[in-house]
Amino acid sequence: MYAGRRSDPGRHEHLTVLLDEVHSARARLESARHDKRLAEQQALRQALLDALDAYADALAAAGVPLPHRLRSEIDLYRGLRGRG
Repeated sequence: MYAGRRSDPGRHEHLTVLLDEVHSARARLESARHDKRLAEQQALRQALLDALDAYADALAAAGVPLPHRLRSEIDLYRGLRGRG
């Protein structure tokens, strides 16, 4: 694993599950952009932010740096909180 850490199958599985949740949250938000009310879109954006934060926390716990794209996406959705 990263930085000389030993491979931990449980950690890898946990990261995979969290990444799947990020992908699912992104897909739900994308489909809602065209057919959901604003309040529902805001809830879906928050769900995506929660999934991204959980994944980022798990990466940090594993000693893996957060990819720049994910950091930017987290910053974007934090900035959109409370906006329409």
